[in-house]
Amino acid sequence: MKTIICLVLIVICATQVTPARKLTLIENIDAINVAPFSTATSSGSPALPDLIVRGNEFEFVGNKIVNVYVSNNGTLSSRGCRLALTVRKIGASSVGRVVTAQIPRLQPGKYVKIVVDATSILPVNVNLKDTTFKVVADSTSINPELNEDNNEKWHNLP
Repeated sequence: MKTIICLVLIVICATQVTPARKLTLIENIDAINVAPFSTATSSGSPALPDLIVRGNEFEFVGNKIVNVYVSNNGTLSSRGCRLALTVRKIGASSVGRVVTAQIPRLQPGKYVKIVVDATSILPVNVNLKDTTFKVVADSTSINPELNEDNNEKWHNLP
């Protein structure tokens, strides 16, 4: 009986300490065709955001507030940034009054409504829609973009 128990223990111990065959997942790493990491798109242009002010009309809410729609037409998420509304003309007077609003981080293909309140930069008796103004997405150029020339839209530009 002692012999059988010893043989069983030897077999059990032998199976636990027998080295397993070393598994090789990749036999020849040079044979694998993997493209190096790149921030370029399939078209060859770099992966970048592209913030634009959408639409041809502004959506006015009351006399001093406008909704501005900003979209990311790029291939990379944008960082949070600023939208600037600059009133350039009130009646016949040239001005340069600015109010800003926050644009959150935007994924490619997404858009957001930005509510811009110009009450602090307009006289009481002046409606925003009666002024000449421009809005600029990413007004401080935080985001390098595919197209830096499509960030602004004008209202009442003569």
